[in-house]
Amino acid sequence: MQAAPVVAVVVCHDGEAWLPTVLSALRRSTVRPQRVIAVDTGSTDRTPELLEYTRSEQDAIVDSILTMRADTGFAEAVAAGVQHASVTFEERHTWVWVLHDDSAPEPNCLTDLLHAADAAPSAGALGPLAVDWLDSRLIVEAGLSTDASGHRHDGMGIDAAELAEQSSEVLAMPSAGALISRELWDQLGGFDEEFPLLREDIDFGWRANVAGVTVLCVPRARIRHARALRSGERSVDAVSGIASDRAKTLAADRIGGVRTLLVNCSTPSFLLGVPRLVVLSVLRAIGFMLARDLARARAEMAAVGFMLRGGQVLPGRRLRAAERERADVGDGRTGRYRHRAGVRGLFVSRTTRLRFAIKAWVLALVRRRIASEAALGRLPESATTRATWIPPEELRAAAFAGGEPKDVVAVPLAGLRRSASARVRDEAVAAASGVAARGAVTDATAAAEATDVAEDVRAAETADGTTTAAARAPETEQPYRPSPGEGAHGGLVFVEVNRARVLAATLFAPPLLLVLGLTGLALLVNGHRLGLDLAGGRLLPVGELSQIWSTYLAGWHPEGGGTSAAASPALAIVGALGTLLYPIGGTSAAVGLVLLLDIPLAAISAYAASGRLGVHRWVCALLATGYALLPPATAAVAQGRIDVVVVHILLPLVLAGTAAVLQPRSGGQRWLSVAVAVSLGLAVIGSFSPLTHLMVLIVLLGGFVFVSSPVPLGRRLAGIALVALLPIALILPWPAALVTNPALLLHGLGARVPGLDVDVTELLSLYPGGAGTLPIGGVLVAAALVALVVRPTTRVLPGIGLVLIGAAGVAVVRLVPVAPVAGGDARPGWAGAPLLMVAAGLLTIVLAVVRRNVSSGSDGTNGGRAVFAMRFAVGAGVAALVVFAVASVTTAEEGPLRDAAPQRLAAPLAAELADSGRTVFVLRGDEQQPRISGGGMPAFGDDSLDLPDGAPERLASWQRTLLGGQDGGSDEVRDVLASVSAAGVQFVVLPDGVSPDALLAAGDDLVAETVPLADGRRVLRLLPTNGPVTLIAPSLSRLAISDKAPPGDVNGEGIAVVDEDLPDVRVRVSDGPAGRLLVLAANVEPGWQASVNGEQVPIVPAWGHQVGVEVPTRAADVVVRNQATVRTLLLLVQVGALLFTLLTAIPSRRPRV
Repeated sequence: MQAAPVVAVVVCHDGEAWLPTVLSALRRSTVRPQRVIAVDTGSTDRTPELLEYTRSEQDAIVDSILTMRADTGFAEAVAAGVQHASVTFEERHTWVWVLHDDSAPEPNCLTDLLHAADAAPSAGALGPLAVDWLDSRLIVEAGLSTDASGHRHDGMGIDAAELAEQSSEVLAMPSAGALISRELWDQLGGFDEEFPLLREDIDFGWRANVAGVTVLCVPRARIRHARALRSGERSVDAVSGIASDRAKTLAADRIGGVRTLLVNCSTPSFLLGVPRLVVLSVLRAIGFMLARDLARARAEMAAVGFMLRGGQVLPGRRLRAAERERADVGDGRTGRYRHRAGVRGLFVSRTTRLRFAIKAWVLALVRRRIASEAALGRLPESATTRATWIPPEELRAAAFAGGEPKDVVAVPLAGLRRSASARVRDEAVAAASGVAARGAVTDATAAAEATDVAEDVRAAETADGTTTAAARAPETEQPYRPSPGEGAHGGLVFVEVNRARVLAATLFAPPLLLVLGLTGLALLVNGHRLGLDLAGGRLLPVGELSQIWSTYLAGWHPEGGGTSAAASPALAIVGALGTLLYPIGGTSAAVGLVLLLDIPLAAISAYAASGRLGVHRWVCALLATGYALLPPATAAVAQGRIDVVVVHILLPLVLAGTAAVLQPRSGGQRWLSVAVAVSLGLAVIGSFSPLTHLMVLIVLLGGFVFVSSPVPLGRRLAGIALVALLPIALILPWPAALVTNPALLLHGLGARVPGLDVDVTELLSLYPGGAGTLPIGGVLVAAALVALVVRPTTRVLPGIGLVLIGAAGVAVVRLVPVAPVAGGDARPGWAGAPLLMVAAGLLTIVLAVVRRNVSSGSDGTNGGRAVFAMRFAVGAGVAALVVFAVASVTTAEEGPLRDAAPQRLAAPLAAELADSGRTVFVLRGDEQQPRISGGGMPAFGDDSLDLPDGAPERLASWQRTLLGGQDGGSDEVRDVLASVSAAGVQFVVLPDGVSPDALLAAGDDLVAETVPLADGRRVLRLLPTNGPVTLIAPSLSRLAISDKAPPGDVNGEGIAVVDEDLPDVRVRVSDGPAGRLLVLAANVEPGWQASVNGEQVPIVPAWGHQVGVEVPTRAADVVVRNQATVRTLLLLVQVGALLFTLLTAIPSRRPRV
């Protein structure tokens, strides 16, 4: 056997699972190292016995064994092995070959490395391509590099052209299999022993490059590497601490990466890098904490601590400076090692990182597509499903029959993971038995390898007195194709990544085509209303970001003359989205984008929700498109019904999540994150459409009763309880308003609009009434009925349940008329949301029938008929989609949703209103309820506020008087104008088409016309002296408490406007006559409290409905406030529930064992 002037150092630590294969690989090497030194760092398994057995054999592969402590670092162990070889043996070794006890070189590995070294005299460090321990087609490591943040990149130098022959220059090579010149080793002092584990290889490669030496990745040379440390299959004793092995490994890796960067970089990079890395590491730690990956978060903070302790970095920089000085001097004999100014070209740039990220994203899409195809029983013809070690001769053959090596992607299939030792033993037995995967060739080399492995395994078993059979009778294994849903074969599927697969997974993937195609359709449908500030129909103009948040957080609102009702949590949701979209318009942009992009968003939601059903992705895309174009959805957009639009987008995901809670996957290991994510989605739906929230809860409870699950009952109950209760906590304190106001439950969130008459036939066609659609939903109803008749199956029962629950919701909405929250006649609600539930059930029925077809397949007799039926169904579905799309386009011009700008006050009037703190009284025709709003025209969310008793009737009475056509100078009109002014109103907006002449004549000096709205509505200014807070004289106080109308004095005699804002008023009054009254432009309701000099005083109703406080004759401090303690506490509970949701909705990233 030929031997090379190489000393191999094998570092071992509890490696009995891999060591037999490593030693047999060394024995089969075509060129053996001259000496093999095994360094055992305190192994507690049978590693010492294995090494001793191998050294005592006649053809001993191990020449010497060096035993060290368990806490010895890898770099220290390698240095000890090299030093031991120098002292023990007389030979002068030219090369040092570093091996791990879980890295098995191929027979030609060392030969290829030495040949590459001869071909490149400047190369001082070379490394092989590391492949997976179980399957050599899977590359796990190649050349190493690092980026500006100290992160490791191990995929350098493995382009397709380089896999066959060409070596490439890299920053560093992994230590497993690295061949290092002894001259370079001595010059640099070997690996830096300050690295206990990991990153010593990148540090050494960096130093070698700086010294003028080339570091090569040699793809021809191959080594199997189990990477036991990174996979968690090896204990970590070299790093002290009580943390878990994974946490210690991550911390050592992160600290090592930062140390490598800081000790080797230039001085300017060091000075700029330390604060930058500290900030980045803290941000990454926060991100990992939010993702509940505490081990990685601790690793980032450990790196921060390392950087802040400068004493651990500066000594390393001084040593590197000394090395560079020695490199500048040169060797003096050959001049081979010379300083090179920089190695920047070998680092991973931002462009390279982006390229890697894009490539990884594309490969992930390909893997996902192949995995979904495998779940449906359609594996690629060239795929193999058994993991195997292909013999060395086959590694240079094509990944598939013939040709040059190709890019391949490995797709894991479902299966139980086994321990490393079990895998090695099974692999040895399978190889010795002659079992090979399809496409692999078993020859004399593979048989010899299997025999050696089996012998070493047998030696390992007999070392402690036990015996195990190393071979068994040959078996014949047939190619396996998994069936849908059950019994998926464990292992990997290798497929070629060609242009067709990349295009199919990216540009031609259904999600991308859905987004592009349906976005174009949405822009076509909404072309006449394109904009980021929309209003009309049920959608009032959306306020600015600060206005939205202040309205939601406030305990009192000026709307309707003043109310302490809780605002809808929909404002908080819009505010959160508006914060993210602040650069392009904030809250109005958020609402506008949701409305304009409802079609593509709903399609993607439905497509993602259907992924759990195991149906072909193009079928899912077809039905998702149908869901996106449902008549209730297109009508909701045209009519500004943002509540139904939100339901349309989120309902598929929430229903799919509910199914996951009822029947969790993977034994319910992630039940908490799933339940919390469903709760969050349900809370968003409940904020806009409480009725849909209630229907989903009924679905949840019905599923619990009728659907069985293998998950333990306790965990299932916990998930259901979480979904039922957490959304209530997330929308506090609004649930109390839902209980007391059935209109909020049945009508949802939105402005008050006239009711729509719809008959039963239209409802059966999924037509809710109004503009924006046609009664064409009967196509979907017919499709579901045909599917039920042609292919009856129990899988349709969930869909039938959804249809029944949605139909019950439609019946309640249409048959139970209720009065709107802010007043008005009782009327039935709009059935759009429950009809979406019905449509979701109908689509679920169709999906269930399609899934049954895919699962059952077809026999030879009925195959043609089944194929024809499937093609006919697809054709009918496409035709139905065309009908839906045409209906959406033809009705696009309908609906009141338009640009919101014409509905806003002119800028000077809005600024004046903001300064004065007064309100606007908006009159409406067609017997609709008027509005009083603060800060401007009525805005999104105002009509969902519950007004105090009597307020809606009073506003309606004022509107009837002002629009009743009284003759000029009417005392009744003047009284109303004075009352409206006393209530804090500054501007009155008339309905569209109403002339102000009658009011101007009747009001005389109390009213004047001002700048109209852009939409043509006329605006009047009230002239009496008034404000949000006034102090009135005793003569007026007697009128105020006697429930008479204010006098409407334009000159303000007896009225002093107080410069205070509502609702909390603090006033210092001076001495004055008895009987003065402090009057607030706020409705009297429970919650108002007043005190004079710290003593509680009663609230006195002024002008019949406003808050008044009697003021003493002496100077005093008067405080009037609206008590909101309970609301504040409920908001704190809501914040706590939201934090819990955000911290638990993200699935944990614990490693699988």
